[in-house]
Amino acid sequence: MSSDWYQSLSIETLQALAKQESVRHIENYSLDELIEILEEIQEEKAANQNQSNDIMRLKSKKYNIIHQNHIIHSTEAEFAIPEQYADTTITLLLRDPFWAFAYWDVNDLELKKIRGQQKQVSLHLRVSELKDGKTPIKESINQFEIPIKDTDMSWYINLPNPGSWYEVELICSCLDHENVLILARSNRIESPGGYWLEHVEELKQNKDQLALFLAGHTDPAGFLADNALIEKILAGTMHRK
Repeated sequence: MSSDWYQSLSIETLQALAKQESVRHIENYSLDELIEILEEIQEEKAANQNQSNDIMRLKSKKYNIIHQNHIIHSTEAEFAIPEQYADTTITLLLRDPFWAFAYWDVNDLELKKIRGQQKQVSLHLRVSELKDGKTPIKESINQFEIPIKDTDMSWYINLPNPGSWYEVELICSCLDHENVLILARSNRIESPGGYWLEHVEELKQNKDQLALFLAGHTDPAGFLADNALIEKILAGTMHRK
């Protein structure tokens, strides 16, 4: 989540989010201190996510070895399905409100030509969050990039905000990031937010309903469930003073 998003929240909302992250003595922190703490927590989560993606890559390689051995020893298969095709494409699939799966093909000749023209070229997935299915990608709410290797062909992507739309671009950039080439752009998917995300005003105006909603997502120790969807709904019920 961006610093601007935290700046838009009230101190009560920030305190609730900090409590959800098991931050103690939240009443002793100022608004700026709470923002700094929450940003550090999000950075730590992002680092853990990168580690998780590395593990997924290793598991994928293990599966590929098993799959290749199966093809070699199979007596029934007459035609091998190619792992790559001539076109550079990328496809995005929704797994659940918090995760998407992207897979792609890169034309080797096209990439080789780019590397011959640019120095220290690297590949990235640029994920764009959009408010609806028609908004131009240049008007995205938020963007972040995931570095990938030439040998990567798929990736699990954590979606930061349920209720938004997402699109992924396969991009190629040089070391100074001045030259960025869009190799392929995916389809656009919607991460469903559920009933309450679309009826935040109803919660805001009905204190009993809000109390019931919070009770259903709070553990016996009084902490809210670690859930991005609940965070977004809660933020929508509060105004910054």
